[in-house]
Amino acid sequence: MSKLTRRELVAGSVAALPAHLFSVTANAQSGRKHVCLVHGAWHGAWAWKLVTPMLIESGYSVSLLDLSGLGANTHRQAANIGLHVHGKDVLNHLFYNDLHDVTVVAHSYGGAVLSEALANDADQRISHAVYLDAFLLHEGESVAGTQGPEAKKSFEDAAANGAMIPPRARDTWERMWGLTGDDAEWSAPRMSEMSARCFTESVQGDTFKNDIRRTYMRCIQNKNPLFDKFSAFARNDDRFDQLDIDGHHNVMVIDPPTMLQAILKVV
Repeated sequence: MSKLTRRELVAGSVAALPAHLFSVTANAQSGRKHVCLVHGAWHGAWAWKLVTPMLIESGYSVSLLDLSGLGANTHRQAANIGLHVHGKDVLNHLFYNDLHDVTVVAHSYGGAVLSEALANDADQRISHAVYLDAFLLHEGESVAGTQGPEAKKSFEDAAANGAMIPPRARDTWERMWGLTGDDAEWSAPRMSEMSARCFTESVQGDTFKNDIRRTYMRCIQNKNPLFDKFSAFARNDDRFDQLDIDGHHNVMVIDPPTMLQAILKVV
C-alpha cells in the first residue's frame, strides 16, 4: 500500500468526523475523557494536527493550544515570555474552557511547561500528566539547568539581554528530531524563535503536590541521553508509569498512528 501524503491523511481523518466534535466546549460537556495536547520548543499546536482528529475519532474530547509567542501567537512574541507564562497558558486554557479531569500530553520542552502547570494547579484540573520524550523538571529546576555549564551560561546571558532563541539549524533538528522529507518541509516554516526566559526560568512550586497519574513516554529512536535520564527517573519512581515508543522525537508529526496508539495505551 502506498503511503498517504500528509494532506490526504488529514483530509481523510477530518472528513469522517462531524463538525461539532471540534468544539472544545461541546466535547467537555459530552462527558468524554478530555486530552489536552501541548507542543514543544519552537513549535506550535500545528505539531499535533494529524493526531487530533484520530483521537477524536477514537472517542476522546481533545483540545490543543499555542503557547504564548509560538505557533499562531508568533506575532505576540516578547522577551518577557517565559516558562511561568507558558505554565499559566495551560492552566488558563483549562479554566476558561471549563475542563476538569484532564490528561495533558506534553512534548519535549512542553514537559517543563507541564511541570510548571502541575506546581500551580490549585483547582486540580489535571488528573494525568503525560511527558512525551519531555523535560521532566522538578521544583527549582530549569531547562537551562539540564545543559552543560557553557550552554547554561549562554541561555542565562541571552535572557539577561532580552534575547530570542531561534530554532536550531535545520540539518541539526532533522537529525535530532527525526524530521525529514515532506515532514521537514511542512514543519520548517512553522517553527519560530522564542524567549530565552523559557529556558532559564525555574519551576515554581512542588510538581508532586497533587495525587495524580503520571506517565513518561520515551521515544526510543531518539538517542539523546538527556531523555534517557528523565525516562530512567520515571522508571524508578513508583509515582510514574513508563512507556517506550518505537518512534523518533517528533513522532506525532512523523508517525501519527504510532502516537495515537501510545496515547490510547496510557489514557
